[in-house]
Amino acid sequence: MEITSAEEIMILLSSMDKEHSVARIYVPGIGEFTIVLQKKEGNSGAAAEERVPAAGLTRNPYL
Repeated sequence: MEITSAEEIMILLSSMDKEHSVARIYVPGIGEFTIVLQKKEGNSGAAAEERVPAAGLTRNPYL
């Protein structure tokens, strides 16, 4: 997937979950990246409804 804006990458990251835990992206002029979602140990779910202030999106609890 080619990423051309910060909003596109935020949407991609927000949509990742246990079943869709790997994303390959291409940033023009920079290169190709693989993003792998890993389970975070500790308090899972406590901050799940946080909002990302810059984008106004709900925080993905798996990130």
